[in-house]
Amino acid sequence: MGTRGPQSGAPGGYGTITPKGHRRIYHGGRYRMEHVVVWEKHHGPVPVGQCVHHLNGDPLDNRIENLQVVDPTTHKRIHSGCELRNGTWWKPCRKCGRIQPETEYYQRRTGIGSWCKTCTIYEAVQNKRRRRKGK
Repeated sequence: MGTRGPQSGAPGGYGTITPKGHRRIYHGGRYRMEHVVVWEKHHGPVPVGQCVHHLNGDPLDNRIENLQVVDPTTHKRIHSGCELRNGTWWKPCRKCGRIQPETEYYQRRTGIGSWCKTCTIYEAVQNKRRRRKGK
């Protein structure tokens, strides 16, 4: 497992730190993620298809006021740098870095593209030019 972490306030006491920085503790006869144990202690089981998110981004801060249940898509958006502005998700382009509304990205079968429409079109044109040049 990971390295022995600092004293935990959760029922399991000490725990090990996972590669992603979360504390895993021994609780109820098995190893479990501390933040899930803390959530369940206060609110009951995590609803099916939901994730426990650390509001301040610190995976070792498992105080109940720092935990929130969100759906997996929202969780991924939060951790990829997206921001919710007036009910619309804004996303950073992985090519140019500008933050734009999700409407400025192409929809893919697997989700939303990682490059904005402007960067996607620019790269497609450049690729076409490179192919023509090679002929």
